[in-house]
Amino acid sequence: MAEQAPRRRSRAGPAAGLAALACLVGCGAAPGLDAAVLGLPSSSAPPPRATASVATSPDGGIYRNPDRLDVLLIARHGVAAIAAQLGSAAAAWSQLRGFGDFTVIAVRLRDDGKVTSDPRLGDLQLASDYAPAGTTTGRLRHFYHPTYPLAVVASSKPGDDCSIHLDPGRSAVAILVYPPVSLPSTVVWGRLGDFVLSVPVGGAVPPLSGALHAVACTPPAAPPP
Repeated sequence: MAEQAPRRRSRAGPAAGLAALACLVGCGAAPGLDAAVLGLPSSSAPPPRATASVATSPDGGIYRNPDRLDVLLIARHGVAAIAAQLGSAAAAWSQLRGFGDFTVIAVRLRDDGKVTSDPRLGDLQLASDYAPAGTTTGRLRHFYHPTYPLAVVASSKPGDDCSIHLDPGRSAVAILVYPPVSLPSTVVWGRLGDFVLSVPVGGAVPPLSGALHAVACTPPAAPPP
């Protein structure tokens, strides 16, 4: 994993290169996204490619509610339909179109605890080693150093920190969208100070039905000096 410098993304203006779809909806007023439009590899019961245990706390840390996180898919994939769902919130993505398909990571989360849980996903980080050449400096640096999610897609609308709401014993699939990167056969991904996984590239998502919702993610705030 690389440095934790903050980054900011501009999300104003029309999305060049994605305008054909992005003009269909506006941020905050988008209808649900049809799962079939995503075109992700699908399997009836995809096995986890890596697994971690994460936790949330309803009382500030006294009780830690466990959530199981399974990584189901890591791949490069087109995200025009997701950009359309986000509208102007995806405008800045057009700067990345020269690097080809974006990176998607699908995870399944399950609340194994006693209370409801809202595990956050917006600070789950790809190692910056996979950033395209020429992005260590200049106008694209903030997309890659560090490499945080641009957006998350799920069956229920994600909350703050691109979190996913879970009731005890329930599970949900979330699809994280990252900038285009050069994927090796195995990638390093996770949350610094919590968990770091080495995940084989590939995989599939289970069948997704009904309307999905996309939300743009805000990068974590810089730590205080």
